[in-house]
Amino acid sequence: MEITQRKRPPLKGFIMLLVSLIVGAVAVFASKNYIQKQIQFYQSQIEKTEEMVNVVVPKKKLARGSIITSQSLAVRSIPTQYFDSNSVQPENYTVAIGQKLNFDLDEGRPLLWAHLDGGLAPTFSGKIEDGLRALTIRVDEINSISGFLQPMDNVDLLLTYQDEKEGKVTYPIMQSLHVLATGVKTVVDKTGRSAVNRYSTITVQVTPENAMKITLAQDVGKITATLRHPEDLSPMTKDVLTVADILNKPKKKIVRKKRAQKTRPRIDFIIGGV
Repeated sequence: MEITQRKRPPLKGFIMLLVSLIVGAVAVFASKNYIQKQIQFYQSQIEKTEEMVNVVVPKKKLARGSIITSQSLAVRSIPTQYFDSNSVQPENYTVAIGQKLNFDLDEGRPLLWAHLDGGLAPTFSGKIEDGLRALTIRVDEINSISGFLQPMDNVDLLLTYQDEKEGKVTYPIMQSLHVLATGVKTVVDKTGRSAVNRYSTITVQVTPENAMKITLAQDVGKITATLRHPEDLSPMTKDVLTVADILNKPKKKIVRKKRAQKTRPRIDFIIGGV
């Protein structure tokens, strides 16, 4: 007599495998969560017992050759014992803006001056191209594009002054000037919760000749900076705008008086005779 062996239903094996996977996933998640909590706990203990210092770090990994921008940086607190005196700090990070990175830099790692093309703690003059000059121009909140102006931007300059014949006029004087820095003043509101950035000056890169022109223009009238798109290479208009143009009034025609012609003495010729 043959004895037939009963087969185990395949569904039961699949269920056991699925349960094993779920249990394993839960265990991995629980252990990872536990480790993260332990790390956070020890970090909080370190912050309580050790003195901290603020440094500037990249928000994401930056490759060699990248240009440093304010959008790519963040502030991080680290224990003083791990602080490098060559670190870029919030107080002077604007000098690093626009410089090239000479090394790959991981996310969250303190940015050092040695990482930059300028070398150790570069001076501001190292950002100026050969043959050019850095000139600081007085502006107010409105003239600095309401606080949105940043280093690496390009601006056009307009001069508003009082003309003897036309009255108050606005004249374009410079175009596509490279902004090196902005003078920032932080103003806290009455609640003390928020701050508003207002620029008192902007520093632009110009030729020595244009530096003299802008210096004279500051004494003549008021300078306004207009923000230009980085890829916009179109020339500025050379037209002068007057109050009459704003009000669509016809400009006064200059009537030139005709010069009175001098009459020369006439000579009479007598032809023939008696």
